[in-house]
Amino acid sequence: MQAPVGHLLRRAGFGPRPDDLDAFAGLTWKAAVDRVLAELDATAPEDPKDFDAYEPGAIQDQWLNRMISGEGRLAERLAFFWHGHFATSNRKVQDPALMWSQYRLFRSKGGGTFTELVGGVCKDVAMIRWLDGNANRKGVANENYARELQELFTLGIGNYTEQDVREAARAFTGWASRHHKFVFKERFHDHGDKTFHGHTGDLDGDDVAKVLCELPACHTFIATKLLRFFTHPEPVAAEVREVADVLAKTGSIRDAMRTIFMAPGFVAKERRRALVKSPVEFAVGVLRLVGAKTAPIWVHGALERMGQILFRPPSVKGWTSGAGWLGSAAVVERLRLANKGASLAPEEHADAIIRCALDDELTPELATASAAATGKDKIALALGSPEFQLA
Repeated sequence: MQAPVGHLLRRAGFGPRPDDLDAFAGLTWKAAVDRVLAELDATAPEDPKDFDAYEPGAIQDQWLNRMISGEGRLAERLAFFWHGHFATSNRKVQDPALMWSQYRLFRSKGGGTFTELVGGVCKDVAMIRWLDGNANRKGVANENYARELQELFTLGIGNYTEQDVREAARAFTGWASRHHKFVFKERFHDHGDKTFHGHTGDLDGDDVAKVLCELPACHTFIATKLLRFFTHPEPVAAEVREVADVLAKTGSIRDAMRTIFMAPGFVAKERRRALVKSPVEFAVGVLRLVGAKTAPIWVHGALERMGQILFRPPSVKGWTSGAGWLGSAAVVERLRLANKGASLAPEEHADAIIRCALDDELTPELATASAAATGKDKIALALGSPEFQLA
């Protein structure tokens, strides 16, 4: 069962360490999925006492360390997914503490109900700054958040009208921030009736979020994005419908993830190694395999050169995906990172690392090259292989 378990741990986390495979040995598939899902019940870790979000690179370093540790594996993975989905960048927010607060929202609410998560995002101060909530006032409604909430966060293009954008913007008037806190500014709120996706009344932001999360288009949109991130770039209609039905019935992301992991198609051989690892996924996977406990200082430069800095997605649309991560310069950087990562590994663990990295399924070409290599060169060869670039 090594290959299926390795597949699960790459998709539900950031890749296994060799001892993870031992911990899952002998479990049925349902028991393995239950163990991964149970990680959502763990309380999010407290920030270290000496943690200072304003120290350059501190929030990136802290999150990478949590990914590397493997504690709360699925919760961290979902937080990473939501970070890309509700893409917010510190380039504009200009406050690392607010970005860290948004991460903590994703970390704590990312496996709960989608309605609760969207409600939290609507009042998140980093998001308010990012999409100009403080400029949204009665009579001069700013439509930025109302548009992206529907286009990118809940429904997708073609499932809302310009009137829906205007009415949602009115509903969010007065939803603002003061320093690091959400505030409702009554004098700036439009209390007039609004008509939004068939609902009419003195709607506010909470009403808009609730209406959106109950729409079938929302269930389909989120189901599709979850499947593309956790299973395959092109999920079929039946897969989307199954996950969307779960979201319609319970609204629970946890339930949706159970459905995804338990689906026969999830473990199908053609679905393994079907996703290109993003730079963060690749780097964290390397560091976990070689036994690193924390992120080395050089990994930050490597991630920047590969095009993915946590808390700095390029736009509200988030990062690229798939082959978009594999430009020639980025591939060279991946090979450098593989070599640096291999240098951290104990040579005597080479065989275990390679088995874990590649599920003991080396191609004939890689098996020949690996047999000719020794020690850390052998590890670097596996970590730099085409197969290891895929999840």
